[in-house]
Amino acid sequence: MHTVNYRLALASCLFICSFSTCVQADWFFRGTPNSWGTVALTQTASNLYETCQHFAGGDANGGPRFKIDRYGNWTENYPSADYAVSANTHYKITFNSSTRAISAQAVNHCQDTGFSQVFPSLYFRGTPNSWGTTAMALVANNTWELTVNFDGQANQRFKFDVSGNWATNYGDNNSDNILDQTGADIYQTGTGQYKITVNDLTRHYTVEAMPCTVNCPAQVNRLGAVYSNTATTFSIWSPETGNVAVKVNGVIHNLQAVPDFNGYSNVYQVSVEGDLHLAEYQFLLDGVAVRDPYGVMVKAQTNINIVMDLARTQVADGWATRPALVAREDAIIYEVHVRDFSIDTSSGVSAGKRGKYLGMVEQGTTYNGVKTGIDHLKELGVTHVQLLPVYDFATCDGLPDNDPCYNWGYDPRNYNVPEERYSQTPLDYENRVREFKTMVNEFHKAGIRVIMDVVYNHTYSKDMFEAISPRYYTPTDLSGTGNSIDADQAMVSRMIQDSLEYWVEEYGIDGFRFDLIGIFSHAEVEKWGRHLNNKFADRNLLLYGEPWNGYASDAKEGQRVRYGTTRFMVEEHVGVFNGAFREAIKGNNDGTATAYMFNHVGPADSGWAIYDGLRGSPYNASDSRNGTWFRNFAADPEQSINYISAHDNFGLWDKIYLSLATNVVQNSSHQVLSLSPPANLGYARRIANFGMGIVLTSQGIPFVHAGDEFLRTKTNNQQIHVASAWNHGAHGGTHNTYDAPDSFNSIKWQNKVSNAATFNYFRDLISLRRNHAGLRMNTNAEIAQYLAVARPAEFGGEVVTGHITNPRDNHDLFVVYNSGGNRYVSLPPGSWTQIADTNGATHITGISAVALVEGTAVTVFRKPR
Repeated sequence: MHTVNYRLALASCLFICSFSTCVQADWFFRGTPNSWGTVALTQTASNLYETCQHFAGGDANGGPRFKIDRYGNWTENYPSADYAVSANTHYKITFNSSTRAISAQAVNHCQDTGFSQVFPSLYFRGTPNSWGTTAMALVANNTWELTVNFDGQANQRFKFDVSGNWATNYGDNNSDNILDQTGADIYQTGTGQYKITVNDLTRHYTVEAMPCTVNCPAQVNRLGAVYSNTATTFSIWSPETGNVAVKVNGVIHNLQAVPDFNGYSNVYQVSVEGDLHLAEYQFLLDGVAVRDPYGVMVKAQTNINIVMDLARTQVADGWATRPALVAREDAIIYEVHVRDFSIDTSSGVSAGKRGKYLGMVEQGTTYNGVKTGIDHLKELGVTHVQLLPVYDFATCDGLPDNDPCYNWGYDPRNYNVPEERYSQTPLDYENRVREFKTMVNEFHKAGIRVIMDVVYNHTYSKDMFEAISPRYYTPTDLSGTGNSIDADQAMVSRMIQDSLEYWVEEYGIDGFRFDLIGIFSHAEVEKWGRHLNNKFADRNLLLYGEPWNGYASDAKEGQRVRYGTTRFMVEEHVGVFNGAFREAIKGNNDGTATAYMFNHVGPADSGWAIYDGLRGSPYNASDSRNGTWFRNFAADPEQSINYISAHDNFGLWDKIYLSLATNVVQNSSHQVLSLSPPANLGYARRIANFGMGIVLTSQGIPFVHAGDEFLRTKTNNQQIHVASAWNHGAHGGTHNTYDAPDSFNSIKWQNKVSNAATFNYFRDLISLRRNHAGLRMNTNAEIAQYLAVARPAEFGGEVVTGHITNPRDNHDLFVVYNSGGNRYVSLPPGSWTQIADTNGATHITGISAVALVEGTAVTVFRKPR
């Protein structure tokens, strides 16, 4: 008796559609002539079905025999024992679906079908059926037909066999669709279902693509696990192998190749019936379990994904109105780490929410009478928070979250899954998603948009994707992390685009900061930006990244994102961090070298980099200095992200403190071996205001690192005066605290009390910017017309001024940067009011012709029209 196991029975259409045929019928013939595949019976009356088959011989399990199968999946079949017949005989087989009676009448070459024929039988043999014998049906005079699934494997091919024993077989020697006896294998490059016909009189054959019609995957518009309450469609890109399956709640289902769709290629799919919300699943490629690159939830510390009905994760009261953003230049970005923001008890955040998504947005928190948390951000006046990585990263995955492990999160593991350590209920998958959405929604209610820091440039290790395809990774490590993602591969680039779209659509994210965007070709980044801005045209999404790689030599250097190629991305609204302006303001990142804000104007620059930065570092096609790293690169001011410090390198206060210290000794890893504290911290605070004052009054988009507004230090327990407190481990420390504990990284909110004057300055300058359109012009042409920048020769580059006459304001502005001592500077004609100085907002009226401006300061004047 022919038997099948229970697991195969559950696979229903998988055997039908992925092995030999995908046909629509009520009853199927299965037996030794077709290697127990499926051939649809022809309905001849309301309850009668027929087929004609040639039984050449038996198989390894017995003589010639057959069964009738109700659904083609062995769940209902007749008779109970295999129906035995004679060898080398043709039989007309009749089945009564009412009585389940079967008859087999010997006939002469199946001529009882009424169709003329030359071949007594015909079998398809090829890679789709592992070169077995699948009987073709005589459907018209001299016309044989079969529907075959091609899975896209390498060198897929086939031939035709008359008797199923290779004695008389046909191929095609000339690729002319005419069969030649013992001819060459016929190659097929497509994927999906194809109808194959053979005329046994003319020997002409055709291969015609056709859609699958029974038990085929539901149409979906993305990969991964696409849920519905009746079935989930599982799809994965597999360019290397056609041996693809998915294990769902312990049951294995084979995937079949599907025709290219929606820009995807080499995709395998299967639909699994039932409501699979919260079901566990893993894709299997050549039997190896792999994670779903499109997975939206994962079982902690595994590569087992979770099916999600995301409709069950909506925020309690519905989505709030997204904060308005008229132009991207209106943005003021605040970079912060979720754990840092509230983990310290001084945050005032409830104990259960500290270091969590919901700790970011708890309202009413204070420390010694000053606002903390989200209320602090509202008071400061920023428009966007940029969250350090909040997708699922590899380190610190111990649960519950009761160990001291810390990480920034630049070690991606699952791009589309919220990090579990920031959830109060990490194993409640629905609520973990809902907490993240609630965080975004509460920021929106507070008038603050949310930017995600995304790390598509590399993964924690190559085993994230390598078992799926080595094509995910570049041949050389461009990220300096052990691997880098190759977005020049079309389906890899599409994965990144789809991930970005998912976060915007599902979580309401308002923009992305790309880690090491410089490993990507600008043409691919343009595709992502174009797609996102077309689909979400009303969002004014912010897209920007680091235009460098991980110190790698790159054969494709000329096509990567660099200062010199940023202009190509202007229509897609993609910008980059302006490291050239940053270093012109402060000097180097991890040492004690100083620049403009320290009253150090080097002869090589003489203030010209500050002059250009104030203008938004505008690109000029006629400038002979243009090149890969030339500082004037922005084809639109929104392309210049202006900043002094970020999570990498020394923060603002630590950089100032170390640069003003004496007897500083650092090793090659930038660790501090010795120092003598600065003599004048008042001057150091003045420098902080000066540097950020330049950022906040320059054209472009300003960026603030969390805590800079109250002189945060990332030395261990804030012992900034002790050399050893600057170091962590063998190489890390204050300049790179990616895995240092909370004692280094957590925000200590008492600093807002002790450095209130600095906070007030940041707040005042942010308010100044938000209230004066002339400080945030929207195009290079507007800047060229309404901003006159000067570098008075008599001050040797120490003074740079900007006269703003933008008609969107009802007044002119005059901005002065003074890197020297107190100076008298000439004002444009008229009566001016001083509205900002080194202490923040001021109001000194009746100034004309000449004004005294303090050194190490930004001074701003206003004149009504």
